[in-house]
Amino acid sequence: MTTVVIEAMITVVVALITALLGPVAVEWARAKFAKKSGKDVIAESIGKDEKIDHQLDLIMEEIQCDRICISQFHNGGHFYPTGKSIKKFSIFYEKMNENAHSIKETFQNIPVSLFPRVFSHLHKEGEVIITKCNNNKASECGLFPIIGKEYKTKSFYMLAIKDLNNNFIGVMAISYYKKEHTLSLEEWIVLRQKVGAIGTILTDYLQGHR
Repeated sequence: MTTVVIEAMITVVVALITALLGPVAVEWARAKFAKKSGKDVIAESIGKDEKIDHQLDLIMEEIQCDRICISQFHNGGHFYPTGKSIKKFSIFYEKMNENAHSIKETFQNIPVSLFPRVFSHLHKEGEVIITKCNNNKASECGLFPIIGKEYKTKSFYMLAIKDLNNNFIGVMAISYYKKEHTLSLEEWIVLRQKVGAIGTILTDYLQGHR
C-alpha cells in the first residue's frame, strides 16, 4: 500500500471521527456548562420570594397586624480609604391592610449606624416589644423616626431574623395602627416559628449564591 493511499485513508478516518464526535462534544460542553451555571437564578429567587410572601400572609392572618415587613442587611458600598464594607438595611418584603400605607420605598439603603440602639438590642435579645408607642421604650430604642407621630403607630414589635449559623441577617417588624395590641402567648409562638422558617428560607437561598 502506497504512502499516498495510507494518507488518504487516515484523512477519511479523521473526518469520520470528527463528524461523529463533533455533535457529542457539543452536547458534552453544553451539559458541562449547564452544570457549572447551576439553577436558573431568577426562578430560584422568585421561588424564595413566594415562600416568604406565604409566611407573611399566614402571620397577618394569625395576629391581625396592620403591617408586617422584612428588612435584610446588605453591603451598601465601601468606606474611604480602607474599602471596608458599609452596612445598610432595606425593606425587601412588606404586607399591609387598609389601615397602613407602604413604607418600603422610604426604608431603602439605610445605614445601620442610624439605629445603633435598636440593632444592638435585637442582636443581644432577639426582640423589641413596644405595646404602647408613646412610652419611654420607643425613646430608649431610638425608634421615633420609624414609629413616631408621622406614622401614628400604636404598638410595634421587632424580631431578629437569624440564619442557621445564628448570624443576624435581618429584622421582622410588625405594626398596629388602629389600636394598641399586646401579643398573646399563642401569637408569640406563631411569630417565633415563622421567624425561624423565614430565616431558614433565606439561609437556603443565600448559601446557594455564595
